[in-house]
Amino acid sequence: MTSQLPDHPQPATKASPLLPAAVPASQQAPGEASAEQLVALVQACGDQRAFNQLFSRYHGKLRAFLLCRSAESRLDVEDLLQETYLKAFLHIQQFDRRAQFSTWLLRIAINEMLQSRRAASGLRRFVDRWLRGADDEAAEPVQQMRYDEQLDAENLLARLSDIQQQVFVYSEFYGYSHSEIADKLQLPLGSVKTYMKQARDALERSQT
Repeated sequence: MTSQLPDHPQPATKASPLLPAAVPASQQAPGEASAEQLVALVQACGDQRAFNQLFSRYHGKLRAFLLCRSAESRLDVEDLLQETYLKAFLHIQQFDRRAQFSTWLLRIAINEMLQSRRAASGLRRFVDRWLRGADDEAAEPVQQMRYDEQLDAENLLARLSDIQQQVFVYSEFYGYSHSEIADKLQLPLGSVKTYMKQARDALERSQT
């Protein structure tokens, strides 16, 4: 299973293997397909080239928005754009063509940003609790982590089984309730509680 931890921040100038290059409106050819026509084409046959053309029209504005909103939290904007692209392409069938595609796309980007913030906050709490030995109720989480602490956190989580890690990360990093986790993983509620206890016990043993 791939790690559920947020990736270590990378330079914002890195190139994405999937994202299309942004095309300024002034460079779009006269008479080219409208956004509505491109959406219809992608929904009909999953045409990725059409989706790339569609996404490129909003890439610049999305990137500027995420840069503005993520400046203080140090989130990786290129990763957020990548996830927005993937989620939009994979869930394009859910888009109601009576709405504005730009609004739908922005909603996905905002959700990805909030998810990343929750994950980063959960990672800080995890490091404080399990690596620094801080009492969650007695000490405020340290806002900045060293890279080696992130690696230590990944190594510690790797000691859990796949299902224990999934349940623990959903609960501690993303703040989902046991019922929500049971629904997401299609597990009985009792099993989720059992896996959560097993994960905590395993982490406790790792500290002795």
